[in-house]
Amino acid sequence: MSSKSKNKGRAFEYVVRDLCSEHFDNKFERVPLSGALEYLKGDVYCPWMPDFKYCIEAKHHKEVPWNNLISAKKSALLLGFWKQTIREANQMKKSPLLVYKWDRSKIYCCWDDETELADQITVKIDDLYFKMGLFDDWLAIVGNK
Repeated sequence: MSSKSKNKGRAFEYVVRDLCSEHFDNKFERVPLSGALEYLKGDVYCPWMPDFKYCIEAKHHKEVPWNNLISAKKSALLLGFWKQTIREANQMKKSPLLVYKWDRSKIYCCWDDETELADQITVKIDDLYFKMGLFDDWLAIVGNK
């Protein structure tokens, strides 16, 4: 990954950290060493809320094309992000939460629990299942529970 890409990813992790801190009224942090620690996976976590239910993966890419979710389902970028999020959440024994955006887009998220938004998309491809919506809408529902 180029330095420019790393910087963009790191900057987005700070954005996600700050939004989570604000909505959950607790201080979230970036995961040290980008998930290289065996006991701590994901990109953003809250060390003061060990029972926080989600493992948060943050992705900022140049583009995240949705059109290939069906046409190129095995290689779709978003599906790859989701698979990584599931893998890391399973290691942490938490629920997966993928927070992502592409250049000049709003921030979106994917999750697979009972949370329902007024405006969301449900995706089921092979054995993968998740819901997708705006991160602000998700935070407004889950952050106030």
